[in-house]
Amino acid sequence: MHYIIESATIIDGKKVREKSLLVKNNEISYIGDDVSMFSAMKMDIKSFVLTPSFVMFAPNIPTDSFYQFKEHFVKRLLSKGCGTIITEFSINYDFEFEEKLLEKRTSLLNSPLDYILGVRIPASKINTTIIKKCKVAKIPLIFVEINDVKELKALPWGWLKEASYPYNPVLIPVFPSYMKHSIQKKTCKYWAKLLEKEKLSHLPQPLPSYEPLDEFEIKKIGLYPKRGLLRTGSEINYNLFFKNSRVEHPKTLYYDNLKLAVAVQKGKFAFIDKKPFFRPGYGEELMINQTALFV
Repeated sequence: MHYIIESATIIDGKKVREKSLLVKNNEISYIGDDVSMFSAMKMDIKSFVLTPSFVMFAPNIPTDSFYQFKEHFVKRLLSKGCGTIITEFSINYDFEFEEKLLEKRTSLLNSPLDYILGVRIPASKINTTIIKKCKVAKIPLIFVEINDVKELKALPWGWLKEASYPYNPVLIPVFPSYMKHSIQKKTCKYWAKLLEKEKLSHLPQPLPSYEPLDEFEIKKIGLYPKRGLLRTGSEINYNLFFKNSRVEHPKTLYYDNLKLAVAVQKGKFAFIDKKPFFRPGYGEELMINQTALFV
């Protein structure tokens, strides 16, 4: 099916622009100012704002029942314009890695959205074995639980760096809920300075939960340019928000007055007319071959 999205107000990252798009065989085959040379059905979306489908960190996906699993995806992800999730499995020791990874993959067989997996481990337990296991299993993210900055000072960073090459999984800090914000902020500053010095791939602060990730985070993780933007040759993954919602940037899309009108995932409707479409098993695990290619 061919169609033209004409004169769309597009929010892509921090940029707002007006462009037209030609959709052909479930791909964006053209983005530009002039579509007069194409013959296809036209969509008038002057009342809407167009954004790429969002990438969100979803750490708390329930698995006790299919009903809870479905409701979680519908209310917290599909209805918010999410098209790809990042989620995690937790271990305390490296020998648990394969078992917990298999459990997590099995729990996501009914996922309606594509997903990326990360492993979560206490900072005191991270070692070269964990890094190597991530390389073999193509797990691009390591969530490091930090209770005290002393844990970071005790780690063998040189060995961890050597074990990371060439896959370079991204290290992401995680803090316990009881830790004061001021201490988290101070620890993040130390974390970022330390890992920058050691030249290890990392994010300087924790990922926000159930919010659209920004362009830097998407690039660092290795999803760019597969997800998180509209470009020629990409799959049809986009959202339409009512323009009277005053959308100015994807980070603002959680104010109560913002309303999602349409969400399209891989060429199919995921949300339309206040109705989410939950398609069990429509999602698949995205394998990241190299992180931080465009950073």
